[in-house]
Amino acid sequence: MMTDKRTWWQRLFLSLGILTASTAAFSGSEASAPARYDTAMVQLIGELHDYAHRHYAHFQLLANGGSPLYLPIDGNTKENAAKMLQSVDGQLAESVFYGFDMQDGQETPAEENEFFQHTLDTAHNGGLPIFVLDYVTDSRQAARSCEKNFAKGYVPLATPYRSLDGIPPYEIPHENQQDITALADVQNYLVLLNPGKFSSSADYLTSLQNTNYDLLIIDLYMENRLLTKKEVASLKRKKNGGSRLVFAYMSVGEAETYRKYWQADWSTNLPNWLDKPNEDWQNNYRVKFWRPEWKHILYGSPDAYLDEIMHAGFDGAFLDVIDVYQYFQNQS
Repeated sequence: MMTDKRTWWQRLFLSLGILTASTAAFSGSEASAPARYDTAMVQLIGELHDYAHRHYAHFQLLANGGSPLYLPIDGNTKENAAKMLQSVDGQLAESVFYGFDMQDGQETPAEENEFFQHTLDTAHNGGLPIFVLDYVTDSRQAARSCEKNFAKGYVPLATPYRSLDGIPPYEIPHENQQDITALADVQNYLVLLNPGKFSSSADYLTSLQNTNYDLLIIDLYMENRLLTKKEVASLKRKKNGGSRLVFAYMSVGEAETYRKYWQADWSTNLPNWLDKPNEDWQNNYRVKFWRPEWKHILYGSPDAYLDEIMHAGFDGAFLDVIDVYQYFQNQS
């Protein structure tokens, strides 16, 4: 029987998420539910790390959500925590100071904020840079968010765009001309996953090129096609001349109906490795992330998602919906 505290923080991390492949042979043991869902998620992230590094030694992974995996709580092991620190290059969390529970512009309640900081500080003390995405409604809140984050040693982004479809109209914190080669060098960043509001693909790319963010996190696709190597390369220079990192979004915990891998009949005849749709994002279906069918979609072949990200020349991948393991843990 879980304590009230555990029930609370499990609800906390299940509520987060920005929008919210394996070459192993299919077998009955692989298809069965794992003994521990947290361990299975850490294993998947480790597989992605190892696979990427076999192809590109400097490829980096930024995790979003799942920061309790750095703590030995609720059955999570010290071995899992250590492996997480080795498998990712940075950790991001949403709504640490503003915007918790979809309440943009509202300060995150003290209990939730304290737990966020506890998990993130553990990762930070383990050597990972920490990124925070707060949802605000004005420049005063944006400035306060940055102040709070810098006091903790976190890298901030405050945005009024919950859909992550625009460049925030605020001053870039710690803007600089330095060349950025690793997540540990990043002092500011932008997440822009939905380019639909831009007048054209050229407008979208030009708008990104004309910024001085150290890190851009964007989607692999634009106008229903993959970004080209040339287009990705054009984003790797800040307007002020310094080099920067460009990462691509990749969900590891949900399948998205608008992705190339989605098959038309899945919505009416769900494969058994797909679970229920996300209540907040109906186009997203939770996946049994330990299953080889999903891993084949994620990596291990030329048209797998991570392989396409690497082939397009991105510096890293932004791994979203890591905290889906909590959903399955709560069902068991």
